[in-house]
Amino acid sequence: MARRNFATVDALLALTCVVIFAGGVLAQTGASGQSAPPRGGPPVEKIASDLGIPADRVREALRKVGPPPHAEQQPPTEAQMKSHLQALAAAMNVSPDKLMPVLEKYRPSPPQRGGNPGSSTGAKSGDRS
Repeated sequence: MARRNFATVDALLALTCVVIFAGGVLAQTGASGQSAPPRGGPPVEKIASDLGIPADRVREALRKVGPPPHAEQQPPTEAQMKSHLQALAAAMNVSPDKLMPVLEKYRPSPPQRGGNPGSSTGAKSGDRS
């Protein structure tokens, strides 16, 4: 009789694992069944709306052109950024002058270096309020 109880517990444990795994997968795909957008990716829909072009054209241009080239651990140079802007503008079929302010509007803020990531007040360690 004890063996049957172990088999039941094992089956329940396996079923629980499957349900938890399926829940994690569904949470990643969302209700629509599509993959969640990558975190930190460009806001394609907003860029397309501001430019007055289809979002698919923006997605395709970003996929085709990719990120601006740069040396490891170094930001892109001004020349690299200009070349990248021209390539994106050509792929989206818009002028670089129209694209630049839109990209600037949605440019992500650079990551903070050093310090405590949760602290943005700049209070000194001796301050106690």
